Amino acid sequence: MSKKVHITIQAGNVSEQTVEVEDNSTYEDLLDALKINQETVLVLNEGNAVPLDGAITSDRLTILRVVTGG
Repeated sequence: MSKKVHITIQAGNVSEQTVEVEDNSTYEDLLDALKINQETVLVLNEGNAVPLDGAITSDRLTILRVVTGG
């Protein structure tokens, strides 16, 4: 089975999309499917960062691009 997840991506500008994922998918699987480098973002569920190897438990997520520099 699969489920739909609404994603807000904040990376300079804000974009939104809905994707379909398998029930046992992880956040890492989601980023791979979206072709997003895991080392450059945080995945947030209700404002809280989630471990990328954890199972997707929500139908609404935010992907936040992390900017570093010196």
